[in-house]
Amino acid sequence: MGDKNIRNSDTSQLDQSIKIQTTSPEDVDGAEEGVEVRWINNEWTTYNSYYKNHIPVRSVINKLGMWSVGKGFKADKRTTKILEKIRGIGKDTFNGIMNNQKRIQHVNGDSYAEIITEDGGELKENGSNLTNLKPLNPGRIGHRTNDEGMLIGYTQENIDGTKTDLELNQVFHLMLNRTADEIHGTGDIKSLISFLDKIKQLDEDMAVMFHRFVVPLVIWKLNTDDKTTIEDFKAKSKIARNGGDDMVIPEEAVSWDLLEAGKNGVDPMTWRNKWVEEVIKGGGVPALIMAIEAGTTEASSKMVYLAWQQVIEDAQLNLEEQVLAQLHLKIKYEFPARIEENLGEDEGKDGDINKSIKSETEITTKKINGGEKK
Repeated sequence: MGDKNIRNSDTSQLDQSIKIQTTSPEDVDGAEEGVEVRWINNEWTTYNSYYKNHIPVRSVINKLGMWSVGKGFKADKRTTKILEKIRGIGKDTFNGIMNNQKRIQHVNGDSYAEIITEDGGELKENGSNLTNLKPLNPGRIGHRTNDEGMLIGYTQENIDGTKTDLELNQVFHLMLNRTADEIHGTGDIKSLISFLDKIKQLDEDMAVMFHRFVVPLVIWKLNTDDKTTIEDFKAKSKIARNGGDDMVIPEEAVSWDLLEAGKNGVDPMTWRNKWVEEVIKGGGVPALIMAIEAGTTEASSKMVYLAWQQVIEDAQLNLEEQVLAQLHLKIKYEFPARIEENLGEDEGKDGDINKSIKSETEITTKKINGGEKK
């Protein structure tokens, strides 16, 4: 008997080793000597689906778009007059289009809008003949680069299957996280897909588990193996359960057990919260901004907000530079709500961190912004 058990144990095919997870090497999409390189992001529909169907990542990216536009732009009268006429697909505004461009930039890595002029010609150096910016589908826009890696234009795939070449000055193009000599940007969703899949799978599993709390799975043990009797009992028990009625059966004819959910000691919500946290961090938005932060001091919250302000000001600077470079118009985006001036106001709070002087941060930022504190 002992020898038989040993043989069974020897023949089990269980793999007890721990597999080490690695990431495959990946080079950039760059130029090729002697040829024109054409590139299009074939993953756009996948990224767009994740953005539309996963609440955590959609909320994060929407925050990035909203904060980047902030309170809107400031410009001189001529520039303001030009940009106020832009209507996108008919009901857009310039700020709405920039919000759209920033969101798609984070989803896809690249966002595009067609630059439309009064006469259909080239945009003037002062941008005076700009009449519209029309957002384009990233999945239908391809990049054309020469063998030196320089972007020389775009190719648009039309609905009827034909293709139209567009010049550089016909497309307003934003790229995110471009590395080295890569000819395109990289969005945030690509690196978050594994976490988003885990969250979705857990949500579906939790829906089943919570349903089992309300309607537990019953294992019936009938004192018979007659198929007709079993089928008759199944039908009657189903009617009784669906109607919430009692069921009367002879004693000793049937016994039962409940298969209860959530008895394995694993707290799924802890893991879900952790994965959501990773998505938020991966998207670059603090939990404080997402209104889910808890248990922090006022001082630490202010420092988180100050760090977030630098992220948004960088995004706004990028928009301002690209509008100037591609549309030849100078604008300035206003940050939604600055915090530097308030950092030193709460003396005595959170451990008296500002007890000695009002605020070195306030003095420093005033110098940076063009005037010393007097």
